[in-house]
Amino acid sequence: MGFAELTGSRARYVLYHPGFTRSGIDGHPGPVVRAALGVLARFLARPVAGAVRPVVEWIDRPPAQALSAIDRGTRLPRSPKTLDADTAARLAAYTEDVLGGPGAGRR
Repeated sequence: MGFAELTGSRARYVLYHPGFTRSGIDGHPGPVVRAALGVLARFLARPVAGAVRPVVEWIDRPPAQALSAIDRGTRLPRSPKTLDADTAARLAAYTEDVLGGPGAGRR
């Protein structure tokens, strides 16, 4: 939240969790794990096209808020547990302090 709300930019940030998506299991070790995940994905995972659709909609119609969080189609409210502005501001201040001020560490 800190950066998204402090920059004054028109850019919109969306934290998006599409849920279990049928996007391939080639990177998982072991044939048993791959086989099990393949079976689960076939029946429980959503197709990639369904997971990507909201992203295309946000590009066409950006959210009004500087920062949004969506978990499997549900917009998350601003709360201390999810999108708390005070917590984000503290994290931004701490990060700047660790890096030596705004822009420090950039090369």
